[in-house]
Parts: sequence; C-alpha cells; structure tokens
Amino acid sequence: MTTTQSTKMTDFLFMLGIAGAVLGAAADVLLLYIPGMDMLDRSYAFFTEIPYEGLIWGHFLGIFTIPLTLAGYRMVCHALEPMGGNVAWGVFGVVVLVFFAGVCYHSSLIFVAQALKDGQNIENLRVYFEPLGVVLIFGFAALSLTLMILILSLKTRYPRWVALFNPLFIYLFFAAAYFYLPQIGNILLIAGFNLANALFLFVSWIALRKKNLL
Repeated sequence: MTTTQSTKMTDFLFMLGIAGAVLGAAADVLLLYIPGMDMLDRSYAFFTEIPYEGLIWGHFLGIFTIPLTLAGYRMVCHALEPMGGNVAWGVFGVVVLVFFAGVCYHSSLIFVAQALKDGQNIENLRVYFEPLGVVLIFGFAALSLTLMILILSLKTRYPRWVALFNPLFIYLFFAAAYFYLPQIGNILLIAGFNLANALFLFVSWIALRKKNLL
C-alpha cells in the first residue's frame, strides 16, 4: 500500500470512528433525554416520559453505530505502536471490552424503560444491567488515564498536548456543565461518553495529520 493509500485509509477509519461516536451520542439523547431530567435519579423514572419513538430510534441507532467508533480507536492504537506492538494491541483489546460492555448496557435500557412504562418494579432487573454500567464507567476512566500516561511518555506518535484531550477529561468537563449550566449540561452528560470519544478521535486525527505521522 502506497503512502497516499495508507493516508486515505487512515482518514477513512478516523472519520468512520468519529461518525460512529457522534451517532452514538445522538442515540443516547434519543433514548435518555427529556428536559429537566435528573440523571442521578437511580429510579430511572424519566423513562416513563420518553416517547416510544425516541426509545426505539435510540435503541437501534446506538447498537449499530457505537461499535463503529472502534475503527477510530484502531488508529489511536496504531499511534501507540512505538511503545511496542503488544502494548498497542493490549490497549485495543481493552477498548473492545469497554465498548462491548457499553453497547450491551445501551441495548438493555429499553427493557428497563418498557418495564417502567408498564408500571412494573425494576428492582429485579438491576442485577442484569447496572453491572454493565459500572464496567463501562470504570473501564472508560481506566482506558482514558492509560492513554494519557502513554501519550505523556513520549514513546508514541502523539504530541504530548493530546493527553489533555483524553476522553475522561472531556467527560468531566461535561459533568461540570451538568451542575453549573444544567440547560446545556443535561444533554452533554447524556451524550458525554460517546461525544468525548468523538472529540478525542478528532483531536487525534488533527494532531497526527499535522505531524504527518499517519
């Protein structure tokens, strides 16, 4: 494969990953958002107010688009290869695991929503979906911090400043907006995991392209 072909393929994979993350964020908003909702309410009562159309579109859109984000993360791990191929592929394996848990969690929420709309108690359902949420949260945080540490080590193709745009830091900014600018932060927090991935992939693409390191 020529350098031009390689660059085009890399651009395509980054764009596919970014598009998947953006569409995943849209899916989360369709599935979870209503104005003035309390995202910290573990009763999930907000589901009773979300229209069925939003639930259905959010459910299927997320299932089929969130995994596309892995295409962009494949190129992120390519940028880590100077640290060693085993490290890069190990990181990608963790990425796949976190996204697997995330998609499973996303796909389970519609059943919680349906149960609540039918007036059922969801206590017996928590054991099936909440552990996936825990894996997603802690996996997302661990992955983000790992990427930050690796990028700061100067043994990757990344410039060091990209570490400041790791997904966890971006998500924490969204979380702060939830408390201080709730009108905007409400949506940002819901879309936060996927939107943070989209922004990190975009910054990665720009930084690596500018350095001609793709």
